[in-house]
Amino acid sequence: MDIFNHPIVLLWGLFGLIAAVLAYLASEARRAKLMAALGDIGTLSRLFPAMAAQRRRLKAWLLFAALALIFIALAGPQWGLETDNGDNSASAGHLVIALDTSLSMNARDIQPSRIESAKLMLKLLIEQLGGYRMGIVAFAGKAYVECPLTTDADALKYFLSSVSVDMLPERGTSLESAVTTSAGMLSRYPGHKAVVLLTDGEDHEGKLKEAEKSAADAGVAIIAVGIGKPEGELIPVGDSGTDYKKDKEGHPVVSKLGEKTLVEMAAATGGAYIRYSDAETASSQIATQLKKLEKLRWQSKSRAHYRNHYRIPLILALLALVLELLIPEGELSFSEICRIGDFKKSAGSKS
Repeated sequence: MDIFNHPIVLLWGLFGLIAAVLAYLASEARRAKLMAALGDIGTLSRLFPAMAAQRRRLKAWLLFAALALIFIALAGPQWGLETDNGDNSASAGHLVIALDTSLSMNARDIQPSRIESAKLMLKLLIEQLGGYRMGIVAFAGKAYVECPLTTDADALKYFLSSVSVDMLPERGTSLESAVTTSAGMLSRYPGHKAVVLLTDGEDHEGKLKEAEKSAADAGVAIIAVGIGKPEGELIPVGDSGTDYKKDKEGHPVVSKLGEKTLVEMAAATGGAYIRYSDAETASSQIATQLKKLEKLRWQSKSRAHYRNHYRIPLILALLALVLELLIPEGELSFSEICRIGDFKKSAGSKS
């Protein structure tokens, strides 16, 4: 075991102690020179008791001891194991909701539609996660921050209500942009961080690996929620309800739930995958997964280390300083200096 947590401080303390001793020796040399100027040292030593010099030396040694003990305390003497459960000051988690607003979210294999079901579920989730700071990202071909991180549930619900399919200028679906933008919002925050990604899993760019790695490196777990059905559904366009999106050949486009991409994304970031069934069940599953991830984070932070006993040398240093203050000064008093002057005058008159 390392006896000191910061052993380099001991080296600084040694230099400081040497400087203090040299300063004391220089002061004593000047004192001796002054005494020699006042008269013969041997004669003066017989006139005045050695108690003053002893007090000065004792006070100096107490100061040296206090200085050494302070540096020892700064070095962090340690022994005895204790368990650290991490920084619990960040007990409230940080969460970004990334919601797919591409045209495929209009599909009605989940009633009344994928997007409306997702919004209903998210409102329930916001109510359950009262201690979280949350933000909202909407994405299609590119991701945009709709609501910055906040604890205001009403504000979150308001921004969520304004999210709609095809609201963004870029068409398509970019999961990479959604993950990068969401992780970027969380990167500067400590503690438990997660992204709840709601999408049908379609990705038109295929650039997810780098975004997944960046999120994992930043400690951001992705809970991917797949909304839709594997067999797929036609994508309504317009308000008629009978017109559907078609490909270049004029065939109706079927949007299918792409679970493989979402499962891989969740696994790469230490998160979880959930398939949407209904709003209540999905919101409860997400809340449960968030609690599990938070618990795992604190367990991973828990570690045993040696207990820092800096208080012991610090208390001893304080005692040394108090004792030094209680000992009378060892300087020559005014009356003693006058006595030396009278002695010199009498010695000069005799000669």
